[in-house]
Amino acid sequence: MRGLRVFRRIFRYYRDHLPATIGGTASVVASALIALAVPGLVRRSVDALTSGAPIETVWRLAGLLLLVAVASGSFLFLQRLLLVTVSRHLEHALRVDLYNHLLRLPAAFYMRERVGDLLTRATSDIGAVRMAVGPSLMYAVNTVTVMIAATALMARIDPLLTACSLAIVPVVAATTGFFLNRVHARWGRAQEALSRFTARLQEHLVGLRVLRAYVCEETEKGVLAARNLDYLQASRRLISIQASVQPVLQTLVGLGFVVVLGLGGNLVRTGRITLGQFVEFNLYLVRLTWPMVAVGYVATMIQRGAASMTRIEQLFAEPPLDEPAMESGAARIADSDATLCLRNLSFTYPNTVRPAVGGVSFSVAAGERVAIVGGVGSGKSTILSLVPRLLEPPPGTVFLDGRDVRELPLAILRREVSLVPQGNFLFSATLRDNIALAHPEASEDEILAAAIVAGLEEDLHRFPSGLDTMVGERGVTLSGGQQQRVAIARAILTEPRLLLLDDCLSAVDTTTERVILSLLPRTTLLFATHRLAAAELCDRVVVMDAGRVIESGTPAELAAIGGRYAKLLALQRLSRADLANSATAG
Repeated sequence: MRGLRVFRRIFRYYRDHLPATIGGTASVVASALIALAVPGLVRRSVDALTSGAPIETVWRLAGLLLLVAVASGSFLFLQRLLLVTVSRHLEHALRVDLYNHLLRLPAAFYMRERVGDLLTRATSDIGAVRMAVGPSLMYAVNTVTVMIAATALMARIDPLLTACSLAIVPVVAATTGFFLNRVHARWGRAQEALSRFTARLQEHLVGLRVLRAYVCEETEKGVLAARNLDYLQASRRLISIQASVQPVLQTLVGLGFVVVLGLGGNLVRTGRITLGQFVEFNLYLVRLTWPMVAVGYVATMIQRGAASMTRIEQLFAEPPLDEPAMESGAARIADSDATLCLRNLSFTYPNTVRPAVGGVSFSVAAGERVAIVGGVGSGKSTILSLVPRLLEPPPGTVFLDGRDVRELPLAILRREVSLVPQGNFLFSATLRDNIALAHPEASEDEILAAAIVAGLEEDLHRFPSGLDTMVGERGVTLSGGQQQRVAIARAILTEPRLLLLDDCLSAVDTTTERVILSLLPRTTLLFATHRLAAAELCDRVVVMDAGRVIESGTPAELAAIGGRYAKLLALQRLSRADLANSATAG
């Protein structure tokens, strides 16, 4: 029972499928009991033949055997149809709940977990759980039914012979218990090895172009081969246990037949039982062979499922984001541009010591455009991720329209705020589907208008199918600049009140960047960039270094005071001048 407690979540799902579960379980019992009528009919046939009864009696009994086989087979079909279908529904419900839970977990969880491990738990482990709560239920009910009914029918023939033939059952139970813990532990280790291999394979496939560019294929082959070998060895250790269960149990069951042949044959010779009863008793024992072996089979499936369910419950145990309840009928906070206020904002990434952002305070007024500039690691991207709670800010540090973002339902917050990150993820779909990702009901004109604002008009004329062009997995058929502009169009289409751009125009030239910024709808904008030419188009600039604000003001003010911004501006102008001179000389 201790091992079954891990399936509490699954048992709750059964409430939605009680009629099918009850019907399937009843069919298991009916199929098993009807099949147990066969030995009695065979006994009557043997006794009829040995007593010289008319052949018609034997034919009549043969017809009854056929009817029993058809009836038992019909219930066997029904039990599989119902219970296996229920197990698939349970699998579906568990996978949906797990996926929904994963969607609600904070970014810190995904920073420490491997994608390959999550995939294994969401596929292979859930499949093992289905086997434990689906087919194993059929086998368990069948085993209990046959064991009880067959034992009673055998005892009716001869109690002493029954007791001697079933004396092996305690040994079978002890042997089964011996294997359980070993199967559980080795299945868990095999799944962990599979997770490590899957995680590395996923990284390999995603970064395949990088591996090829640096000629790392042979090295990566060695790494994958080592992890594959670990999985193979863990699987072999598991198989060695699983392969031992049934042969050992069948050997023990075979000892019962030896007892029956010796004692039962002597009972026939002394006339205590008839030859027909001896055959009937042996057929009951044959019927008990599978249930006794199935004890080990069911126990193995349950232990594998329990090990997998433990791994799945570890994911459910992860606390989701603390999200306020959704207000009835709420869609947006307001129709005007948003205001943003950061008050003494500090944030430290997990497993690090130095804060990525420390004591940052500034405001962005409604409709204002503010640029955040600074070197790599200065905290620009962190701030932008904290606003829509892709990273979790401390309470009382980030405010949208005067309300703490932690007090806003995520659905509303992320409808108000759109973030275009540095890494632009595109799905293997059309340009239309990628742009309309968050607004699938958008019209053709709305999608096209967003694409034009994002600077994709000329590209659309060159694409073979316009908006219906397939972009390939992760946008592989598009250039870096095109991917960035598709991501910007996706954000624009949602008509956010606050638009966050995280250096997402780095792959386009400065002229195109200025055009796109000038075409953006006049909404509140927070723009992290390393290009000061783009920052000059904003109303105000915030200069950051090592996670802190060191300067703030209009581009003209900062250029005049001769601080960090002025030095960076001079360096970039000098760099552009050198490039222009080189081009002229060339």
